[in-house]
Amino acid sequence: MPIQIGNSTPIKIPEVSTIILKLINNILGQFQICFKRKETFSWFIVIMMGILVRTDSKGVSSIIGALHLCPCYYESILHFFRSEAFDLKALKHQWMLIVQSRITPVTIGEKPILIGDHIKVGKEARFMPGVKKLHQDSENVGKSEYIFGHQFGMLGLLANAPTNQCIPLDIELHDGIDKITAFKKDIVQEQSGAIEETSIAKMIQMVGKYVKATKLEIVFLLDAFFASASAFNTVDSINQSLGKEFITLITRAKSNTVAFEDVEKPEKRKSGRPRKYGKKVILKNIFKECFGSFKSAVINLYGKSETVNYLCLDLLWKPIGKKVRFVLVKTGEKTMILMCSNFSLQPEQIILAYSYRFKIEVTFKMLKHVVGGFFYHFWTKAMPKLSRYKTNIDFSSVTELKDKVKIVAATRAIEIFVFLSCIALGVVTILSIEYPELIWKKFSGWLRTKSSPLPSAEVVRTVLQHELLLNFGKLSKYATLSKIQKYQRTDFDEVEKVSA
Repeated sequence: MPIQIGNSTPIKIPEVSTIILKLINNILGQFQICFKRKETFSWFIVIMMGILVRTDSKGVSSIIGALHLCPCYYESILHFFRSEAFDLKALKHQWMLIVQSRITPVTIGEKPILIGDHIKVGKEARFMPGVKKLHQDSENVGKSEYIFGHQFGMLGLLANAPTNQCIPLDIELHDGIDKITAFKKDIVQEQSGAIEETSIAKMIQMVGKYVKATKLEIVFLLDAFFASASAFNTVDSINQSLGKEFITLITRAKSNTVAFEDVEKPEKRKSGRPRKYGKKVILKNIFKECFGSFKSAVINLYGKSETVNYLCLDLLWKPIGKKVRFVLVKTGEKTMILMCSNFSLQPEQIILAYSYRFKIEVTFKMLKHVVGGFFYHFWTKAMPKLSRYKTNIDFSSVTELKDKVKIVAATRAIEIFVFLSCIALGVVTILSIEYPELIWKKFSGWLRTKSSPLPSAEVVRTVLQHELLLNFGKLSKYATLSKIQKYQRTDFDEVEKVSA
């Protein structure tokens, strides 16, 4: 609507729909270099917009319904996820560059913060690759102890905003796929026999790929599950290969963690091998025995200032045979032990950094319940049938190359679907950070209380669904989004006229 001020020329304020669709058009258009064929890129745009605006989570059917596509394209969309016309690694690299260009990260000591974690998704399919019996580590009584499903590892970047947001950078299957990875090597005729890596090492390697691509020094946050020799040794190996301490690992120690002081030098050398470790320190006992030595500081935790008592100790940790910085923290009645691989970080910085770790749990919730990123059902008859009485699937019966190709394609389809959902969630989050006032202005729903100045992912999606429905006919002016129109039903224009 143009606004006139005195005798000056009317000022034209762009519509909210124009701003939103222009940003989405710009972001999705940057992925074109990842596709060799224009048709494949067109289907990428269709699927991405379908994930962004669909109102249910019924897989490909919901994409066709949300964008008013011709039903004859159902098989074409399914084929996209198994297509070899594009490289998933290239998509991930391009998304990482896009996030870096649009987001100001939260930093600790000028180092951006990345967060990693696993999520276990229940799947009962008997012929779906990667499904296995998983143990639930959560203390939530609403979750069963064991489930059949997939375990994903996610890497997210903490974005600086009025309410800090974790934007997903990468996600991949981390458990139950070692045999399938070996199938990939058989298909491309490479030498197999690689060492099977743990899910912990795979998580560290994800952040290693990010560091190698960006050459940025980062702080990496993980929960207590990753407090192991595998995590610290893998970080040390990556840092040594790069010639610099690019990755600073911060994790929460288990409650029964013990460490050792340095060996006191004896006045006279004794015979035999010298001792490596000095006095044993049971860390949880220090809260009672040495609480008088703790220091106090006021730190902004979880959005409010809190008085924190802490004690910093650099002790030898036997699993890796090296020193680790331990920070013992007490807030009120709660106690926590943090571990850090970098001795230059101050205890207050370590405590503040770890307080951001829960942000990835919010991202998991949005990815699961708002975007529907785990509502997939890719399977193949080439898979051996899943047994309810075994933890892993026996692949000894898979000998034909064509069967291996089908299993690898189904696994890749799962990872592509979930990663595209991560991009969709990232786009929604970027919209929320860059245009919060415009989103709230266009939101037609009602909220009892606004818990944050930033609109949630669900609020942004609601606005996006409404604006796209009203502007389907205007997509032709966007170079990228206009690709959707050639797949829409021919009777859509008539339906739009009737509704108008």
